Amino acid sequence: MRNPCRILEGEFLDFKSAFNTIGDPEFDFIKDLVYKQAGIFLAPHKKIMVQSRLNARLRQLSLPSYEEYVSRLKKDPKFASEEMQELINRITTNKTDFFRENHHFEFLKNDFFPMLEENAKSGTQKTLRIWCSASSTGEEPYSIAITVYDYFQTKKDWNCKIYASDIDTQVLNTAKLGVYREDRLEPVSEILKSKHFNKQMIKDQLHYEAKPHLKALVDFKQINLLHYPFPITEKLDLIFCRNVVIYFDKPTQKTLFSRFEEMLKPKGYLILGHSETMFGISDSFKFLGHTIYHKKV
Repeated sequence: MRNPCRILEGEFLDFKSAFNTIGDPEFDFIKDLVYKQAGIFLAPHKKIMVQSRLNARLRQLSLPSYEEYVSRLKKDPKFASEEMQELINRITTNKTDFFRENHHFEFLKNDFFPMLEENAKSGTQKTLRIWCSASSTGEEPYSIAITVYDYFQTKKDWNCKIYASDIDTQVLNTAKLGVYREDRLEPVSEILKSKHFNKQMIKDQLHYEAKPHLKALVDFKQINLLHYPFPITEKLDLIFCRNVVIYFDKPTQKTLFSRFEEMLKPKGYLILGHSETMFGISDSFKFLGHTIYHKKV
């Protein structure tokens, strides 16, 4: 017999929550609302995921059913306005690791940064601007910061800055703190841990906190990728947008890639996740391999 508490792999609910099911009308309303506000497309098979992630929220609000929850979203503008961020926070997926898809960081230090240095010899400014557009809990932007710091720390007169953003306010708060359990830093070598993190004990468990020189490189902002213009006024050398556009439909992807093109400097770079592509969506970028793209103009 199927265990009713095991609603979705990796997500467990108590018996009371397990039987608080979401109907098709309520799922369709939430699906359309999330798409409108965040651009995230929830396919029909995501219905159980939505249910599992929102059951605890219904308990917090003392709402007996999804019918009541949706009714409040529809009829109470103040509630809907305040609840939208909470809803998005719970629906979004925040899988991330330090140096995930490490070939991208190898590309930075072996190809991209040396190219910037070479260009600077012909008179271009010694500046580096990178946007990590889906920073989640911070592992990705801090991985970028480590790579930037280790390359440029001895280079004279270079001004480097990393913008890091996410739509989810809860994960952004974690990223700003920059404190991680010991197991989260398994992909990081002992040499890099010692150089870039301070150890601290929290409730008898070892944690690592990003050192001030890393935090100084990263500017965290909440940004919804559907809301344009983005609150970044500088032209960018490179944008990381990894494992995000898989949640968008093609029209949304097309719009987003066009906006990224506007944000990038001439010949700027865009890096996507391993399962993402611009093929058939945008012809403004040249594919270089390993989901790395080069702006053509």
